[in-house]
Amino acid sequence: MSKTDIRLREDEIATVVPRFRVGPILFTRPCGGTANASLIVVTPSGQYFLKRRNPRYCDPQQLVYDHHVLKALYGKGLPVPKAVTTPSKSRWVEDAGHIYELYHFIEGTVHTSPNMAQIAEAGAVLARFHSATADLDPPGKKFFGRFWDPKQAIDMLQKLLQRANNGDIGSVQDLSASGAAEVLECLIAEAAGVEQALPDNSYWALPQTVIHGDWHPANLKFNDDRVAGIFDFDWVDRQPRMVDIADGLIYVCGIRPCTAGADDIWTLTETPEFNWPRMRAFFSAYGATHQPTDAELAALSYLIAARWIYARVDAADRKIPEPDQLRFVLRSVTSPLDWLHNNRQALAKNGWWL
Repeated sequence: MSKTDIRLREDEIATVVPRFRVGPILFTRPCGGTANASLIVVTPSGQYFLKRRNPRYCDPQQLVYDHHVLKALYGKGLPVPKAVTTPSKSRWVEDAGHIYELYHFIEGTVHTSPNMAQIAEAGAVLARFHSATADLDPPGKKFFGRFWDPKQAIDMLQKLLQRANNGDIGSVQDLSASGAAEVLECLIAEAAGVEQALPDNSYWALPQTVIHGDWHPANLKFNDDRVAGIFDFDWVDRQPRMVDIADGLIYVCGIRPCTAGADDIWTLTETPEFNWPRMRAFFSAYGATHQPTDAELAALSYLIAARWIYARVDAADRKIPEPDQLRFVLRSVTSPLDWLHNNRQALAKNGWWL
């Protein structure tokens, strides 16, 4: 069970929805998510997506930033949700210390394991996204710093290592405490290698745009092979554009053994098998309009490694009960890193996607 509260109570729904003036609630139905509480609200005027933002993403300056990006993307014709505004033209409602947003619902299907045409479409739409935000200078402010910072990952891994060294491995069954500690030490070494190969100055020197920050199949809806909706804008920020590419190569292109339960954090972070044809389909569609630089290609394998490690340790820290955290982090965690070691030069080669 997640440590993050993702349930919306009936009393808060009844209090918040009328403030958007969309008519009386006929019924609600559940929808997915692992960070924000949300559901679908049906009224006589249509279907809407109600979201209570995670406190992590509720700073007023962040709200202004996110909604400016979302509005700009909508204006450029990207398939993003249209926010419902209140009579005072606010794009969100504050109640009892929480922030709520309401969006027009977008029909479509989430494909946890997209086919080749959908993968290419995801790459092409990401290119459109980056084109639309390249010169965007949103008001407000984001406070994330470097995405998937290896220094932060090392800090979280060190805490887990201390637990393992103390013999506290929780629900881990396939490893001894010393075995768990050995894998954690490997992950720390990998994160340190990322920091050495791609220090902060090199990271921030890479070409930037306002990125999505979580380019994952769970955040895309398709109508057949076309992207019908892009969701979850909590992570939009000006960062190197290859950060989104790294996400796509792991999660859109990766073949995962389990694709049931699309909104379960264990499934969303399941270990992928990298697949060159799928990666080429994604990258060639993106690269048709966004030619990567040599520096971006050299950094790509390290961005993938940083994302993979951070995804496990950050989700464990925020969403997994403590007894299960080590099991969550350690399950098949090193195989993508082994693949990256064996394919680092190939990923850095210009034109590998052609």
